[in-house]
Amino acid sequence: MKQLVLFLSLNLFLLSPDFGSSSPIQDNPYLCAANTLAINPRLCIDITEVPGYIYKDYLATAVKKDGINSSSFNEKKPDFEKWKDLFEGLDASKIEAKFFESDEFALMPLVGITRKQAEDFCEWRTEMLVAELAKMSKRDRAQFPKKFKFRLPTANEWSRIRFLTQQKPMMKQLDKIASANMKAFKFSKAKLIKNNERIANVYEVKDPKIGFFNVLNNVSEMTSEDGIAVGGSWFEPNEKANFQQTFVYQGAEAWLGFRCIFEIID
Repeated sequence: MKQLVLFLSLNLFLLSPDFGSSSPIQDNPYLCAANTLAINPRLCIDITEVPGYIYKDYLATAVKKDGINSSSFNEKKPDFEKWKDLFEGLDASKIEAKFFESDEFALMPLVGITRKQAEDFCEWRTEMLVAELAKMSKRDRAQFPKKFKFRLPTANEWSRIRFLTQQKPMMKQLDKIASANMKAFKFSKAKLIKNNERIANVYEVKDPKIGFFNVLNNVSEMTSEDGIAVGGSWFEPNEKANFQQTFVYQGAEAWLGFRCIFEIID
């Protein structure tokens, strides 16, 4: 579990060279959380699917708080049996070992979890941001909302990203974020993902208009409605590039991930 301790010290905002991001469509002075862009004055959404390394950081806090043998930690772990659909020839125990002991899956979209697990992750992410903001000076803290939360998007909220248009400076910023993280996690050495015919890294495809990554490909994404996903996946492609198309699921799947909404409450 040495790797888990290492990831506990990683800042949640590694995905952005700046602490937060703002958008010209916001009519208030607040910044979005890092890794998110605004879709309206009160909602921001992740630019990528939630990657493996952030979820591993989440698991690390469970180990620190409750111990590696705790039910709390085990309840948060992905179902690595599902991951076998992505990595033929590897059993679940070998996949799990690689997940915790290497960066092989750091930039893979996190799959194999339930909606409840995703919602618990969102709560943790909210708590972590609250803690980070509490360390700021009063002046810097004032740039962020007083009250906020991370949560799963509704299907309608998710589909609204299709109306966005990013300016060239933001597009360049997104490219820099992707490049920095690809280098930081040495993605060139992640053979199981780099050459995988089913699943790709979270920066694989950037929409040329809206700037978000992997919105209609790679893995479908959970919504706040249980059993309803959006986007498209290697398992069930979104052949018509329809942002309003939904997909049905019953539990954890190897083709199902998620991205979070950052909701500005006050």
